[in-house]
Amino acid sequence: MLTLRTQKAIALMQDIASRRGGSARETYRITPGEMEELLACLRTKGLILPGQPDGEKSANPADGYRLARPLREISLLDVLEALDEHLNCNRPTTEEFYFHYNRVAPKLGVVNHMTRLYLEEIKLSEC
Repeated sequence: MLTLRTQKAIALMQDIASRRGGSARETYRITPGEMEELLACLRTKGLILPGQPDGEKSANPADGYRLARPLREISLLDVLEALDEHLNCNRPTTEEFYFHYNRVAPKLGVVNHMTRLYLEEIKLSEC
């Protein structure tokens, strides 16, 4: 299950893509502080870029951004990694894995890898 924070980020990116202007902010009741924090995470990881295609000004901070790639090329895994969310599908070193999980490490490594592949296949255009 996705956290509310992840849901807000996905909705925000869909707003940016469609230029709906504030739909996510109203639906999810995103505070200005939350919006700035989400936009900063997405910008830092290269999922969004500053600048509006038409150069218009807006009161909605999200309107000042555009997607770095089309929604059909941005995966759920991209968003989870950008937000550093709870679903821990990172790539730990082999030494870390064996230190924490001993003999179970190879099996958990396979599960981790398969989960990453699955999440990478889910594109934001499908959410």
